[in-house]
Amino acid sequence: MSLQSNSSIWKFTTAVRHGSYLAAVLALLLVLPQGHSQTVGTRTALSVATEAAKTSLTVTVKDPTGAPVSDGSVSFLSGKLSLGSAFVQADGTATLILDKVPANTKQITAVYSGSDRYAASASAAVQANATVAPPLPDFAVAASPSSLSLTTGQSGTSIITVTPENGFTQSVTLSLSGLPTATSSAFTPQSVIPSTGAVTSTLEIQTTASSLSTMNRNAPFGGNSSHLAYAMLFPGVLALVGIGALRKRNGNGLRLLGVAVLLLASMSGLTACSERYSYLRHPPTPNAGTPVGTYPITITAFSNNGGEVTSHSLQLTLTVK
Repeated sequence: MSLQSNSSIWKFTTAVRHGSYLAAVLALLLVLPQGHSQTVGTRTALSVATEAAKTSLTVTVKDPTGAPVSDGSVSFLSGKLSLGSAFVQADGTATLILDKVPANTKQITAVYSGSDRYAASASAAVQANATVAPPLPDFAVAASPSSLSLTTGQSGTSIITVTPENGFTQSVTLSLSGLPTATSSAFTPQSVIPSTGAVTSTLEIQTTASSLSTMNRNAPFGGNSSHLAYAMLFPGVLALVGIGALRKRNGNGLRLLGVAVLLLASMSGLTACSERYSYLRHPPTPNAGTPVGTYPITITAFSNNGGEVTSHSLQLTLTVK
């Protein structure tokens, strides 16, 4: 075989190899999602500590390399009962402090909700280490779900459960704090009496959509300058017709018609502009709606037997998109 043949074969082989590399790179670019990498797995670990009659639930969320996960929220569950939720901090930990653990709580599990970057995960069940309840009437409070994610203008509900302990029969009143602006809430009912067993109340949280985008559409004449032009053009045309009729020397009927048309033009001009003038002078107050973000919401349940107040709090997570 000649030297020229070998050279041709070598060039052909090199071209095929380079073409294969290029095809592989193009295939990789098509397979990878645009904008960010794939969701990263997480590991969740929970620890329970009791000190000064309070129980601290601390969870640590890490990625497969051991680096802390710094976004998302964690819900703490005892079976199907939610004990509360907390945000994951920059160091990868989330802590929920309970002033009282329900008496029937045996094991607690932490569930990480995940985020755009990280996958959801759950910890192994951990013994509750609940302290022995004193022989005094008391109650426990829980919420399901303990986190709500709403779009502005939407509403969400959570079922609040009040469970009596040691013969508790008093009325329990529920209240809420920590809501963002332009957001309302209501308990139905606001007071419950768990005299014969666990009772529930429905919490509804209502967010508000922004009205800035609809103000122009609701303005007189549709908020459009062309509508205002029509409002001014119509009386003007009537005025010209009336003046033309008045200038006719012959015919009293045309002159009377001209006077009537001029009066109609004057009335049309006044009524067309009065509404818009009043609107521009006294426009409605703009409403920016509920601000987008995440908010820790605190539910407080308290009871007063006439001499001593018993209260317990529960934390919820509200996300507004």
